[in-house]
Amino acid sequence: KNLPLFEAGKLYAGDFQNGKWVLLDYESQQALKDAKTPEGAPLFTSQADVLFNSKTAATTLKATPLDRPEDLEVHPVTGDIYAALTNNSSHGNFHGQIIRIRETNGDPESTTFEWDFLAVGGPQSGFSSPDNLAFDPYGNLWMVTDITTSAVGKGIYAFQGNNAMFFFNTEGPDAGKAVQFASGPVECELTGPAWTPDGTTLFLSIQHPGEQSESLAELHSHWPNLRGDPVPRPGVVAITGFPGWQR
Repeated sequence: KNLPLFEAGKLYAGDFQNGKWVLLDYESQQALKDAKTPEGAPLFTSQADVLFNSKTAATTLKATPLDRPEDLEVHPVTGDIYAALTNNSSHGNFHGQIIRIRETNGDPESTTFEWDFLAVGGPQSGFSSPDNLAFDPYGNLWMVTDITTSAVGKGIYAFQGNNAMFFFNTEGPDAGKAVQFASGPVECELTGPAWTPDGTTLFLSIQHPGEQSESLAELHSHWPNLRGDPVPRPGVVAITGFPGWQR
């Protein structure tokens, strides 16, 4: 069902320095027509080239590179866009951040926007390397982290321990304050948080627990240890007991 997603419409890239969306369009953007390879050949000769090489096209038009954007979610109440930027160790952003994008006048078709940080990772905030995001029906934000397995619980990441799940208010005096809700098994990544429409149940995937185990004799994790099976296995858990969405 996703095959026709890009058959119509316009593709934009974000210029965060100037707060505008830059149209990736071969016909109207002279810079795309003028762009050359190191050998002097045209970088793009058609809109198909632009769409197929959209990252290069965005760079050509001076859109803003972001630090490993992992997930985008739209706030169900305000319409603001939230993006998890996991990290970028190549220039010293070891812990990442969550940014919020507000379209001008709340119009999703606007070509200008404002943005700010909802939360910045690090020891001062209690989390590192934000990954997947999900909103509950009340508009609260839930986030899971993706510290690489070889670094979990070590060095500059020791403050967090295992990869974990956090809760954030997005409005009010506590907006952006990270509250840890869950901690994952050893050497796992928590992924794919998803709510039932009534907000009573949260589904959460547990990916590669005990990933660095080198043999069955020296397993680093036994999760979920069902029916006496000691081998760590991925799975999906359902967390219940939430009050639900009061319509």
